[in-house]
Amino acid sequence: MFVSLFSKFLASLLVASVCGVIITTVFNQTVFNAHYIEGQLTKVDGYNRLTEAVCDEAIQQSNLVSESQIASPLCKMLLVSTLTQKVNGVLNQLQLYYQGKAPAPSLDLSGLVSQAQSAGLQLSPNSTLLNPIKIVPDSGTNKTIAYPTKTFAGVRTTTVVTSLVLILALLAISLIYHRYRILPNVLISVGVFIGLTALVFYLGSSLLSHYIHTLTAPNMFISVVSDLVHNISHDLAYRFGVIAAVCLIVGITARIIIRYVTAQPKLVEPVASTDRASGELR
Repeated sequence: MFVSLFSKFLASLLVASVCGVIITTVFNQTVFNAHYIEGQLTKVDGYNRLTEAVCDEAIQQSNLVSESQIASPLCKMLLVSTLTQKVNGVLNQLQLYYQGKAPAPSLDLSGLVSQAQSAGLQLSPNSTLLNPIKIVPDSGTNKTIAYPTKTFAGVRTTTVVTSLVLILALLAISLIYHRYRILPNVLISVGVFIGLTALVFYLGSSLLSHYIHTLTAPNMFISVVSDLVHNISHDLAYRFGVIAAVCLIVGITARIIIRYVTAQPKLVEPVASTDRASGELR
């Protein structure tokens, strides 16, 4: 009885630990990775759309509003490559910021504005494009904050070590007490939990987009950010879904194999001969 309860307790800890390893690893490879965000921006045509948004904003605040059909292509031609470099630089600095290795990044468009002004697109002195755009809100304090990637790295290290210790403990219990289904059951439980996580990201993408549109202050980048979040949510759902499917397939297959190997053969009682049986009846 004690062994059964203790093994179930260790199995529950292992499920939580393995799920922690999976989630932190996926997040470190995706939402906290600058190259991943760049790839997702490319998929939603983010660079061109950001360029269009900046140009439209510049034209609305310039002396060429009545000539927007001429000014817009000129502005896009001037800004598209430079804006891409600036956005990628901000993403790289954002990754370093989350690691605690750089200050909070901001998108400075003053250089782009200067290029546009030199081409004849004069902006008013109060233009919002002349001020750096903050990517991370001010915390209002100089205290050290908990950087997400540091936190995730610490959690991942802890969960990896914990998972290895628990796997060894459960392996020992399985071999000593012949409880071979413990680890396959853990895999199945992990598959179910990660599958639910995938479902949450898939169904939650629309809610996140709605939240961004309704509760975030409107700005020129809101449409791109909304589509980017929607795309990332679906990609995370796909990644978690694949991991969940692998865990379920391996766990269920292992359960079937263990059941087949450990099955006890049925003992068949010998049947008495007809003559002997008839003699007994007499």
